[in-house]
Amino acid sequence: MTRSYLSIIGIFLSISIFAQDNVTKSYEYFNEGIIFYKEKYFNTAIRYYTKAIDLNEEYPKAYYYRANCKLKLKEYDSAVKDFKLAIKYDEQFAKAHLYKGYAQMQLKEYDKSLASFEDALDLDPKLAKAHLNKGTVLMKQKKYDSAINSLTKSISFNDQQATAYYNRGICQSRVKKYNEAIRDYGSAIEIKPSITGAYVARAKAYLKVEKFEEAITDLNKLIRKKANNADFYYSRGCAKLAINDYNGANTDFSAALNIKPKHKNALIKKALTSFNMKKYDDAAKEYGALCDVFPDKALYHVNRGIAYLRLNEYNQAVTSFNHAIDVDDKVPEAYFNRANAFSQLNRNDKACKDMRTAGKLGYDAAFEYIGDFCK
Repeated sequence: MTRSYLSIIGIFLSISIFAQDNVTKSYEYFNEGIIFYKEKYFNTAIRYYTKAIDLNEEYPKAYYYRANCKLKLKEYDSAVKDFKLAIKYDEQFAKAHLYKGYAQMQLKEYDKSLASFEDALDLDPKLAKAHLNKGTVLMKQKKYDSAINSLTKSISFNDQQATAYYNRGICQSRVKKYNEAIRDYGSAIEIKPSITGAYVARAKAYLKVEKFEEAITDLNKLIRKKANNADFYYSRGCAKLAINDYNGANTDFSAALNIKPKHKNALIKKALTSFNMKKYDDAAKEYGALCDVFPDKALYHVNRGIAYLRLNEYNQAVTSFNHAIDVDDKVPEAYFNRANAFSQLNRNDKACKDMRTAGKLGYDAAFEYIGDFCK
């Protein structure tokens, strides 16, 4: 009996020692994984965390760090599974809830991610990144006021997060609070000067509040960093056009079109600028290109016709106005200007008819000419 009792004790001691050895070895593998994680060898780190888990399956930190490696490798589905296991073995693991939500956000599972962020905040209400990510999801869902509230909370707990200011700035812009947005973009830039998106967004906000010089300053910086971006030249051209710097605007719109020949907005503004500069030949060509792109846009046919009028090319002007009227026969400017072209071609009967039609369509200036054209 004594011998059997001693045998049982020996077995239990062996099991206990073996289990303790497993735990010790598991910690060693985990620490090896940390070293590789810090060196950004994520696949190698995953192998060591897996070895740690094989020896100790109830090891929440091993699941957590393995999941973080998978986040770095953009293996979001697998990361979510590991974060869930970390939470299974430690329900109070706030950051596991946080980063599970982040992985779900990357998978565009927005409702699930919001629930995860709420779980994280229930455990740690001051977790700035949880507020940040919650605000980001709400922004993606176009719930801008709610997003602003979450991002403001995030900033209150950590005011050195460039992304929080940047995202709040985007939300402020979406609800047309452009001055507030400008301040947020400025804070983001102050914290992280390399955040290009904040310069772009601030320049656009400056344009909205008609601070054109400030917009130009931001766009100058962007163009110095990235000279092959057509949108930067286009936006700077818009700012210069607004302050009547037609030469500068013309140069910028041309640069945008050289980089991106099918930049429709740049072509629209370039045509307008050419017209303002009285470069009617260029304007006629540019509006012609717009007519090819937008054949059903009567305004572009009208503007091309006016450019031909200024060039004294009356037959071509009539043709352009004809196209405009074919597209939309309720545009008074088309009739008014075609009347002027007919008058120059000594076709006063047609000029009279068009001028009367322009008047009937509500173009008041037509009435000043009806008497001259309809003698």
